[in-house]
Amino acid sequence: MTDESNNKAELDIFIANNVFPEAEPIFTARLKSLEAIRDDCYVVLDTNSLLVPYTIGKETLEQIKKTYKALADKDCLVVPAQVAREFAKNRANKISELYKELSKKRDEIPDLQKGTYPLLESLEEYQETMRLEASVDKLLRDYRKRIGKVLDHIRSWTWDDPVSLLYGELFSSGVVKDISIDKEAIKSELDKRQLHKIPPGYKDAGKSDSGIGDLLIWLTILDIGRAQNKSVIFVSGDGKPDWWHQSNKEPLYPRYELVDEFRRLSGGQSFHIITFSRFLNLYGASEKVVEEVRKEEKQSVSKKLSYSYHMVAKANSYDEIQPFLLSLKDTHGETYRGGMTSSENGITTMDIGFTQNVPIKVLSELAERLGIEIIHIELRLIEY
Repeated sequence: MTDESNNKAELDIFIANNVFPEAEPIFTARLKSLEAIRDDCYVVLDTNSLLVPYTIGKETLEQIKKTYKALADKDCLVVPAQVAREFAKNRANKISELYKELSKKRDEIPDLQKGTYPLLESLEEYQETMRLEASVDKLLRDYRKRIGKVLDHIRSWTWDDPVSLLYGELFSSGVVKDISIDKEAIKSELDKRQLHKIPPGYKDAGKSDSGIGDLLIWLTILDIGRAQNKSVIFVSGDGKPDWWHQSNKEPLYPRYELVDEFRRLSGGQSFHIITFSRFLNLYGASEKVVEEVRKEEKQSVSKKLSYSYHMVAKANSYDEIQPFLLSLKDTHGETYRGGMTSSENGITTMDIGFTQNVPIKVLSELAERLGIEIIHIELRLIEY
């Protein structure tokens, strides 16, 4: 039986009954506004929100601290354990990006004095130009030296950078929430949601962890609603369609499946998703601070591109193509986002994602070295 036939056999044609077991509230339930719940709800932070402070200034960091502390003092700030674990994985990347940008600034500014022109040395104007060039070059050397000292300071951090210190102060007992999990039951739930495209997480099925992270965060949110019977504001920059209904690829409304699932398990409470900048605005941050964060969010979204390669190869099954996918993971590290395959009649199709452009020639040569015959390959640049 082919993979396609297997999927059809597993599809639940009554899945809508499971997703929306209560039909009447689809018409009668009403979502409370953000303003109505802001003082009586839980605020749950996503990983991308925790990473934003690595790209903003001191004043904004102080405002974030003030906002978080006010919520933590009221015992209504939550960092899911999965978010903490993802932060541990991504924090080093943020610091590495900062180090790389500063190194680039230091190394790519050339000296002005590229040569002398003896024929012009008798001219006063030329002599003044040379004096100015020497002065500027001296300033540039001092500038590079000072950047070097900043880089040395960054290298001296032992997970005690300003953002980590802030979180260490605020995210103490009671803020980080871990949930008891039945791994097999959660894997089964993940498979069901991905097969039927039930949010959240199915858009991350191609990742190395099969997208389990989003589901674990969502289960934490549901656990809060169930235990506390309070509304939840989820602060996240994830705009993918497994969290949002979209219009022209822009987030419009949180997926109704999420809103309804949370309502049922929380005793009628409301669930909202908002960006970090909107969160700061909602809780009284200055317009200057909100605008700085909003600007960074826009820049971050512009970077979120996936280089997706659609490949067709001669192979009978995933087992034959697995060495190729494993090799991609080994050679491209964080750049490689994962691959999905399906096979039928001796032909395997693959959709492979990267966060950076990988030349088609590199993929073809790797496949050839592993004895895999590529029939067709094309690049599809998409947002994720």
